Amino acid sequence: MSCGDIPDGLPTEEQGEALMPKKQKVQRVDKSLCQKCKASKSMYIIRGVTYCKACFEVSVSTRFIRTMYPPLKASYHESQNNTSKKVTLNQGGTRPFPTGGSTIIGLSGGSGSITLLDLLSLNDFIGKSDDKMIYDKTKGEKEPIWKRGYIVHVDFSDILNNNNDKESQDRTDFLHSWVKEKENGYIFIGLKAHDVFNPNLKLKIQSLAGLGEDEKDESSQDGIAVDLKNPDLPLFPTPESSSSTSTPLEQLRSLLASLPPPSRPSLLSSILNHLLTFTSIIIPNISHILLGETSTRQAQRLISGTALGKGYTLPLDLSITHKQSNGITKLKPMKDITTKEVAIYTHLKGLNKDLVRNERRWDNSGPIGKKDSRGKGDTKSLESLTEQFIASLGVTHPATVSTINRTGDKLTFTGKKGQGVSCPVCEMPVDPNALEWKSRTALTSLSTKIIPEDLVSKDVKDEENKDKLATLLCYACLTTFTPPTVVSKVARDEVSPIQLPYYVSNNAQYRKTVGREEMKDQIKDFLIDQ
Repeated sequence: MSCGDIPDGLPTEEQGEALMPKKQKVQRVDKSLCQKCKASKSMYIIRGVTYCKACFEVSVSTRFIRTMYPPLKASYHESQNNTSKKVTLNQGGTRPFPTGGSTIIGLSGGSGSITLLDLLSLNDFIGKSDDKMIYDKTKGEKEPIWKRGYIVHVDFSDILNNNNDKESQDRTDFLHSWVKEKENGYIFIGLKAHDVFNPNLKLKIQSLAGLGEDEKDESSQDGIAVDLKNPDLPLFPTPESSSSTSTPLEQLRSLLASLPPPSRPSLLSSILNHLLTFTSIIIPNISHILLGETSTRQAQRLISGTALGKGYTLPLDLSITHKQSNGITKLKPMKDITTKEVAIYTHLKGLNKDLVRNERRWDNSGPIGKKDSRGKGDTKSLESLTEQFIASLGVTHPATVSTINRTGDKLTFTGKKGQGVSCPVCEMPVDPNALEWKSRTALTSLSTKIIPEDLVSKDVKDEENKDKLATLLCYACLTTFTPPTVVSKVARDEVSPIQLPYYVSNNAQYRKTVGREEMKDQIKDFLIDQ
């Protein structure tokens, strides 16, 4: 049987080539055996490949090391002033280069962060001294990558509604004892989410890290408040009496209660990122922040971040390595490992019983939303909805996570890294057209009728001259703080400012200072010297 018309007069061999080729035999794979060692009985199936216990652990460790190799090799050559060498992909899991600094490891208590810390300990990637890396090659010891490791755990149990539940209780002491059992010289730093309202946060971190305490920083005492009922988000100075009467926990609960329930996880995520970054600044000689985000978590962040309006900074948020403006690099060594794999890994190590808690339950922070007349309300956040969607879809379509991540790897940051201004809340680069885009896509206020001058209240006139937080925020944070309903600019009975975290006020003041200096630089050629 031929697959096409054969011209007349062709030789016999060419006629044979035109015939339809025979169907190749499909090689059958014995699923009962491990496809890596071909000898042991298979125990787990990951993306259609069967593994035994030993080969599975080797596969996870190899991908973990291979992910860290390119960014650490690039930073090593940069520190040696040698940029001519090309950074190649590490295929065999070769040990990464030493950085010469210390590292901070984010420990949430989930499978990803627990696996990250366990792999760092098994491979002896972190030393036990700040001064010199002491190791004995005659005993098989290898040179550590980082001199010392600082474990940072941020607890959110105090702001959850069901904090009496066993799954939502504070686990700081339990994680601290587990870290001590490793005997790797780790320094454990346990923080609370409401520490962003603590004026003595710097002293607390220095005390937990075993550093010498500096003098009290008076600049962090000044706070600001914002009117969340106004779409312009006007800023007000915080009276000293109000900040002294309420505790940091009460201030955070008040801020969460003022936001709609779907916006709270986004704010808590910004608070978590700030506490990790601020700790890395306080502790000297920190070169990297290691996060245990898996590929499944990265896929969820891609979908939810796009829906929340984080498209401008999404490439920076999803990249394996992100060097911040302070010179410290965020590194995600678990990006090529799925949540299923880290769950299996912690199960093999016997850590799932009491140690691992994967649910953050940030949707339960603050008061429960009320249902409207249509019976709608108590809406979950986009993060939790995306997490459930990808988890359920991955059961029937195992390639869901890898497909989403391959799409995210194609995204590029259109701004200039290390330049421009940052958002006071999430501390990420700000799209210069954020407020303009928001005004085009959302109805934030009603058009006011022409009102006589004497009927406009004095509060409204003064409000127009106030500083506004909306002009400083990125698009995503602007969406987070936007009131859930349309509010008239004139018909407003009372103003109830809500205090913001201290780091937000410091960043806002810095933005104003930088803005004035940039204006002076633009007009310096036109100024006349007197």
